[in-house]
Amino acid sequence: MNQIQNIFKNAQINTYCVLQARFKSKTHWAQLRKKTGPKYKALNHFDDFYGSVFGSKWDSMREALLRKSKYVALINNYGDPEETMDYLAQRGAHCLKNLMSIQKNFHDQYTPQKETETKNNQDKNLDNYISKLQNEDIAKIYPQGENIPEKLEFSNNKILHAEQKQMENPEISKSYTLDQALEQAQIDDSRIIHPSMGLSSEALYQYVPATKIKGLDDWVPESFHYSFYSKRDTDFPLIIEPETEFEFPEHLKVMTYEMNSEYDKFPEPKRCKTGVFNYYPLDGASVLGVLAMCLRGGERALDLCAAPGGKALAALQTLLPDVLVCNDASVSRSNRITRIFSDYLMDYEVGNKWQERVLITRVDGRIFTDDQGFDTVLVDVPCTTDRHSVTEDENNIFRPDRVKERLRIPEMQTQLLMNALRLVRVGGAVVYSTCSLSPAQNDGVVRAALQRAFGEHSVVASIRDLTKPFSALSSTLRLGTGQARPKYGQLVVPDIAANFGPAYISRLVRIK
Repeated sequence: MNQIQNIFKNAQINTYCVLQARFKSKTHWAQLRKKTGPKYKALNHFDDFYGSVFGSKWDSMREALLRKSKYVALINNYGDPEETMDYLAQRGAHCLKNLMSIQKNFHDQYTPQKETETKNNQDKNLDNYISKLQNEDIAKIYPQGENIPEKLEFSNNKILHAEQKQMENPEISKSYTLDQALEQAQIDDSRIIHPSMGLSSEALYQYVPATKIKGLDDWVPESFHYSFYSKRDTDFPLIIEPETEFEFPEHLKVMTYEMNSEYDKFPEPKRCKTGVFNYYPLDGASVLGVLAMCLRGGERALDLCAAPGGKALAALQTLLPDVLVCNDASVSRSNRITRIFSDYLMDYEVGNKWQERVLITRVDGRIFTDDQGFDTVLVDVPCTTDRHSVTEDENNIFRPDRVKERLRIPEMQTQLLMNALRLVRVGGAVVYSTCSLSPAQNDGVVRAALQRAFGEHSVVASIRDLTKPFSALSSTLRLGTGQARPKYGQLVVPDIAANFGPAYISRLVRIK
């Protein structure tokens, strides 16, 4: 009996050991799912793309991007502005206007020689990345072997078929091998997704029946806009001039902490005696878009993609626009603008003065029309929202069911900017901004919109170089330099010492 009990106990121990070894050798399903979520998919995409474009600079950007972002305090002029500024100053914050004034004359970061070298290096990196994407796509779409064409040539977005090889024995017609049949097959280019567009492998992420595949008329992939970024020749007037009209608005009050400050978090906003909040927390990079508008008194301004309303509120805090039109196609997002204005503009809900000065519209920005025209237009377009994409799975543009939506982003951005160039009056300015590091969504879209606006509407606009006025921000945030510096705008890059952004800002002045 004792012998039987010992055998049973040994069996239990052995089973336990086997089970322990089994569970120890496997990765929990939750961890596997976590590593393949949208934010990890986004991070892998950025590692491949931004690592190729920005080189060694991407490592520090990546680390900051994964950390908590930094904010500034937009002081509410309709509350207790002086008391609020004194309160925040006691906590170590500084007035942004004063910081810029101090730093204004001490920044000469670039020399012509270095600037040329770094731009050429960035162009080369981007060209290499485009070539890599195209090679990957050709390898995925076309059969591999000795009989495939060595080179594909593209012209006017149409595939020119490679010259077909002649069969050694032309009389043989019904005994082709599979390789020979593939070699002589005619490619149906009516539904094909062109590899010339550099379509990333993620575009083929989901299976789509051949009858459902749509071509270039449906959307233009993001990588198509790489070509606009890297083109050396132009078939439209490309004018870049230094900005000379920049001036910090007198009544715009922004409090911020310097780089590497021990205290870089603001307390929660409080209600003032007037019933509105004393300040609005805002990403410091977002303020630059409003500064780039160079607002003047009595102007009629448009925020074409206004939600959630932070930049529109900053524009109103300058006390300069006579009329501000806040537009957003989404009803829910437009409601957020209304809530923010109710919290920060005194008597907004019952005051007739606001109904005359602030108009909220809900129209697709690509087809927005206006008979009077605008003196300045802000186009803060929807984008890949890089920081959100690598930190949150919710509402992430890299979700598998949003692949097509993400591929359409640069085309949508181009249409929004082109319409803004049509809406602004001659002599007026358009400010284009994103919260992405992507050259395709930034410089690529600016170039594409300028080209299309000229070709379709005879609109000519000059790009205003904001390098000199924005150099005064070096003690507050980090602007892209070297490989991280764009051609047609300014790029706020995430940095551990000043973790704002990312944000891209380009100022365009219509001259025809």
